Amino acid sequence: MLLKANWKEGRFRDTTVPRGSFVSSLDKLSEETLLTKREIRTAISHLKTTGELTVKTTNRYSIFTVKNYELYQSDDTQSDIKATSRRHSNDTLTTLIKEKIRKEKELNNITKDDIICPEPEESAPNLSGILLPLNDKSFYDVPLDKIALWKSTYLAVDVEQELRRMIAWLDSNPTKRKTRRGIERFINNWLARTQDSGGSKGQKGVNESVGNNAYDTDARREQLARAFAEAGDRFGERDDVPFK
Repeated sequence: MLLKANWKEGRFRDTTVPRGSFVSSLDKLSEETLLTKREIRTAISHLKTTGELTVKTTNRYSIFTVKNYELYQSDDTQSDIKATSRRHSNDTLTTLIKEKIRKEKELNNITKDDIICPEPEESAPNLSGILLPLNDKSFYDVPLDKIALWKSTYLAVDVEQELRRMIAWLDSNPTKRKTRRGIERFINNWLARTQDSGGSKGQKGVNESVGNNAYDTDARREQLARAFAEAGDRFGERDDVPFK
């Protein structure tokens, strides 16, 4: 306000603005100081309470008058401790405002290239790399600890081989793919049925040929297809399947 106050009497819209006064508004002061209007009101209220400022308000603007303005402008103020203290306070405030404006500009000039992103984390070591396609076109990377659990539960099943069979089946039946939430139930049901049917080595009816996964007979192929479909679609009907 000391910086903005008129050093000599002036006129504004047919109104006399005396020396030590200036015309402004809360919005203008907020813009100039980078303070909120609430902070401006609090500061003005304090200055009015301590007798350092008066305010005459109209419906369009306000006239702020710094009381004892001459005290800040006289040549002998250096010997006046009170005036010197006020000047130092004003200089400090001006410095703080300039620093705040500088920081605001720096923040506004930051671009995406200036933002340092952390290095991407390496893949979790617990994942096996066996990817089962899901219904949202993403993949479920089977955790190694889950494979270990299933191996200890389904002793007659070649878990890794059955997981690869599941990949082939899900790839051939995209409408029957599972959600991320339901994929482990599907796996458990599949492994439980394989265990009940004699284990992986009991799947002698399947001849895996390179490129087409052909079966020995059409009847056997249809039988296995129905079994695989039931593994995915009728899990809830079984009472003897673990992990239900």
